Amino acid sequence: MLDSSFILLFATTLLIFFLFFFILASRNKKVLHYLFLISMVELIIWSVAVMLEVVFFNEGNQIYLIFESVVYFGICLTPVSFLLICYHYVHADHPFSWKELLLFIIPVITIIMVFTNDLHHLFYISYSPAPGVPVEIGPYFYVHSFYSYACLLGGIFYLIRFAIKNLGRLSPQAFLVTAGTFIPLAVNICYTLGVPGFTIYSTPTAFSITITLYVFAMTRFNLLKVTPVALQTIVNRISDSYIVIDPDMNIIDYNKTLKDSFSSVIAIQRHNNLYNVIVDTPSLGIDPDKLMDIIRKTAQSQQTISIERHFELNDSEMHFSIEFTPIVSGKHCIAIIILLKDITQHVKDFNTIQENQAVLLERQRLASLGQLIGGIAHNLKTPIFSVSGGIDQLQYLVKEYDDSIEDKEVTTKDHHEIAEEMHDWLMKMKTHMAYMSDIITTVKDQAAQFNIDTQGSFTVGSLLKRVDILMKHELIKNCCHLKKYIEVDQKTLIRGDINSLVQILDNIIINAIQSYEGREGTIEIRVTKQAEGTLIAISDHGKGISDKVRDLLFKEMITTKGKHGTGLGLYMSYSTIKGMFRGNMWFDTELGKGTTFYISLPPFDTGKE
Repeated sequence: MLDSSFILLFATTLLIFFLFFFILASRNKKVLHYLFLISMVELIIWSVAVMLEVVFFNEGNQIYLIFESVVYFGICLTPVSFLLICYHYVHADHPFSWKELLLFIIPVITIIMVFTNDLHHLFYISYSPAPGVPVEIGPYFYVHSFYSYACLLGGIFYLIRFAIKNLGRLSPQAFLVTAGTFIPLAVNICYTLGVPGFTIYSTPTAFSITITLYVFAMTRFNLLKVTPVALQTIVNRISDSYIVIDPDMNIIDYNKTLKDSFSSVIAIQRHNNLYNVIVDTPSLGIDPDKLMDIIRKTAQSQQTISIERHFELNDSEMHFSIEFTPIVSGKHCIAIIILLKDITQHVKDFNTIQENQAVLLERQRLASLGQLIGGIAHNLKTPIFSVSGGIDQLQYLVKEYDDSIEDKEVTTKDHHEIAEEMHDWLMKMKTHMAYMSDIITTVKDQAAQFNIDTQGSFTVGSLLKRVDILMKHELIKNCCHLKKYIEVDQKTLIRGDINSLVQILDNIIINAIQSYEGREGTIEIRVTKQAEGTLIAISDHGKGISDKVRDLLFKEMITTKGKHGTGLGLYMSYSTIKGMFRGNMWFDTELGKGTTFYISLPPFDTGKE
C-alpha cells in the first residue's frame, strides 16, 4: 500500500512536469529558460527514480539498485544547474559559455563512482532505501556532498549578495527563488545526517514547495520575462514616476509615485495592457496608436526616446518629460521603462525667465531710445540752425535783388552774382534738409522695433549708414573718431532686423568711447567676409576689460562702469545675436591696450526668401 509520502512525491513529480511544459511553451526563450528546463528534467529523473526504487525494493526485486544509481543524475546535477541559474538570473545578458560546462566535471565523476561503486565502495559501503536502516558512506561521498552544498550555498550567497548590493533588499523574485532553494537544501541536510522523520522521500518532496514558489514567481512577478534584479536595480532607485511594460505593452511593474500622481484619472494594474488602459481613459488626451508607435521604435532601435507632454491632474496643469528606455538582453529588447519626470516647476521657471528677459529687453530698448533721442536732438540742432541761417541769407538776398531792380547802376553781372549766391544757399539748405530727412527716417525705423518685431534683410551699407548717423553726435561730443574698413560689397545682405543690429553696434561703440575715459581716441569698425558669413569687428585702444569681468561678460549683467552702468547692453546683445540672428559674439581684450568685439553673422540664404 502506498503511504502518504509516496503520494506527495508523486504529486511533486506531476507539478514538476507542469512547470517543465509551462516554461517550454514560453516564447523568446533565453539562457535562463533553458537552464530551468534542464533543472526540471533533473528533478523529474530524481523523483521518478526514487519512486521506482522504493516500488521495486518493496517487491524484493534487486532492480531497485539500478534506480538507486539513476537517482544521482538528479542529485549530482541539480546543484550545478542551480548555481548557473543564479548566475544567469543576475546576468541575463551574458551568453552561455562552454567554460561553464566544467562545473559538471565533479557531478559526472560522482555518477561514474555511483555506477561502479560495487568495484571500489568509495561512494558508500552499504545502502538501503528502507526507513531506519543506517547508510554507511565511503570517502568519496564527502567530496560529492561538499561540492553539491558548495554549489547550492554559492548560488544562494551570490544571488543574495547581488540583490542586497544593488537593491538594499531582496526583490520578490530573488526572495522566492532563494526561499524555494533553502527548503530542499535544509531537508537534504537533515536526511543526510539521519535526523529522525526524514526519509528517502523527503528531499524530492521538499521540491514541491520549491516548485510552488517558482510557479508563483513566474506567474505573479514574471520571473522569466524580464531581467529581474537588473530591472529592480533601475526602477527602485528613481524618484520619478515610472511604469515598466513588455514590447507587447503589457504592464509589468510601476511605482507608488505613478499611482499617486495619476490615480485621479487612470486605473493601472499589473498584467493589464497599457494600450487598452489608454483607450479606456480618453481624458488623458494620449493617442494610443502614437504611444504604441513610440514603444515599437524604442524596442527596434534600442535607443532612449524622449517626449514632453502636459496633463490636467488634480485641477492643475502638470508638465512631464517622458523617456522610453529599453532594457536589452543580448540583442533583444525584453522590456521598456517609461519614466515620467515632473518638469512643471522647470516650465514655470522658464516662463518666468522669459518674462523677465522681456522686461529687461524693454528696459534696454527704452534706455537706448532715450539715448537715441538725446543724440538726435543734438544732431538736428546743427542742420536746423544752418537752414535757419540760410533762410535769413535768402531773405537778405531777395531784398537786395528787389532793391536792385530799379537801380540803373546794377549790371547784369551783379544780378547773376546775386542769383548764384542764392543758389549756393539753396544747395546748402538742401544738403542740411537731406541730412535731417536721413535722421528722421533712421529714428522712425529704429523706434518701430519698440512696437513690433520685424524680420527681413538689409545691406551692409544701410547698416553702417545708420550707425554713422546715430553715433555722430556721441563721437564728436567725446572727441572720438570712427574709422570704417569695409572689405565686402556694401550690397552684401544680412538676414534679420536691422534696428536690432544697429542698437547692438551702437551699444558696443558707446562702450568703446567710454573705455577712453574722456580721452581722445579712435574706434575701428571692420567688416570682412568669412566662410561662416559676415564678420563685424569693433575695436578700441582703451583700458581693456579685467579678468573678473571677462569671465562673466555674456553670462551675467555685469559692468565696468560701476553705478553708471547696468551691464544690460552686452548681456542682451549676446542673446539677440545668438537667438535672433543665429550668429555668434565674442571678444578679445588686453588690459591697457584695448578690446575688440566680434559679431559673426551667417550667410544670407536666398532660399529662405
